[in-house]
Amino acid sequence: MKIALISDIHANLEAFEEVLKDIKKRNIKNILCAGDIVGFGANPNECCKLVKDNNIVSVKGNFDVDVIT
Repeated sequence: MKIALISDIHANLEAFEEVLKDIKKRNIKNILCAGDIVGFGANPNECCKLVKDNNIVSVKGNFDVDVIT
């Protein structure tokens, strides 16, 4: 079984979409995220939606915690 491990998306929607395309091209079904979905970029909501829509298991990174609290 192949597993993709991603992290530090930092709300960079364009880069995140490209990474997901590459993961799908490699026929990887399981994706784990080590956190920091939000942060510097302009698209935090869209990136969070992609995580949810792609059933990506994620832990909260320090940037994610800062946004939540």
